[in-house]
Amino acid sequence: MRRILMVTVGGSHQPIVRSIQQNAPDFTCFLCSADSGKNKGSHAQVVGQGNVCSSRFGLERPDLPNIVTQTQLSPDAFEVRQVADCDHLSECYLAAYQWIEQMHRQHPDATILVDYTGGTKSMTAGLAAAALDDGQCEIQLVSGVRQDLIRVVDQTEFVRPVRVWDAQLARRFRLARTALDRYDYAGAVGVLEDAAARFASPTTMGKVQRWLSLSRGFDAWDRFDHAIAQRLLQPYRKYVVPYALVLDRIVDGKGDGFECVEDLLQNAGRRAAQQRYDDAVGRFYRALEMTVQVWLKTRYDLETGNVDLEKVPEAHRPSLAKYADDKGILKTPLLASWDLAAAFPDDPLGQHFHGQRNRLLNFSTVRNASLFAHGSRPITPGDYREHAGFVDDFIRTAITLAAAAKNGKRRAALDQFPTEFGDE
Repeated sequence: MRRILMVTVGGSHQPIVRSIQQNAPDFTCFLCSADSGKNKGSHAQVVGQGNVCSSRFGLERPDLPNIVTQTQLSPDAFEVRQVADCDHLSECYLAAYQWIEQMHRQHPDATILVDYTGGTKSMTAGLAAAALDDGQCEIQLVSGVRQDLIRVVDQTEFVRPVRVWDAQLARRFRLARTALDRYDYAGAVGVLEDAAARFASPTTMGKVQRWLSLSRGFDAWDRFDHAIAQRLLQPYRKYVVPYALVLDRIVDGKGDGFECVEDLLQNAGRRAAQQRYDDAVGRFYRALEMTVQVWLKTRYDLETGNVDLEKVPEAHRPSLAKYADDKGILKTPLLASWDLAAAFPDDPLGQHFHGQRNRLLNFSTVRNASLFAHGSRPITPGDYREHAGFVDDFIRTAITLAAAAKNGKRRAALDQFPTEFGDE
């Protein structure tokens, strides 16, 4: 496999020579400082003519040739790039990162070694930061015996890898948290899969596995794949008990039927948080449909997809005739289904609906004109703000009334999905 070495150059040449000799790269990238006034840039150490390097500290004049000559690099085995301002961190970072990206494009299967021993503080910081952000480089440093705080003793240098697994893992967790903050569980899965494959150690694998499984589980749930979500969350159930209990009732069908309504409401909230307002409104609309469907079925054994007129109050039957298809099957749309509930005397949900019908009609008009329904107009943030609070409150009140009508209290409602899975 091709090996590419990237080094910053400045100060002493010995660490650079040692790095090239020990790594034996197929290609070397030298990131150097440019000439500045009377000061020669560090590129002279790499390709300068004559003696440009000193064999030991304190010599009046250099006594060794450039790094390329000392390491016997052929002209096609190296490249030099100069940074105009070697003390400008942003410039150093961008130069290094762009070079790393270029090497990835030109040699996608190569191993990129990054050695940040030489150079100014900004050059070394820029190269190290670029390598960390890339996440695929092997980072290393030339070290040795020190007798003071200034320099390493000549001939004691050796290349050692810089273990950045924990740092890289911490970065991946920050990225995962950012994804979870916007309810992007699929995005968190991608980041955590990368962390598990490359940076997790025996001491950190447990946390990575937990976060990955929980992210996968809530991603499946976010897509309404409840059975898969239940299976994925099961190994870490103790971390998400309130959610798992609601999910069990959805999967087993042993709840009151309104768990799926609450699931839609919370899903709508997540879509709105992502500014996907058409999706959010679509889920609100379906939640309104499902609320009255569950109620009519459990209370009166009525199906809105095939209304049995014999079970409908006689005075209300004529108003349903227009919803019959050519086979005589009655299928009531949203408002007609709520009107049907209101047709039953003293129906608690019907009474709740009766005073809010016009507001629900306005909401339905906006939804029907949207691109994802029957029109071409996208749902705007203003549309969402105008109707979301009312619809959410209307449905939750209806669910509470339904529970009260059954002479009982509902079990714990579904909370919004978590955006953090703990550090335990």
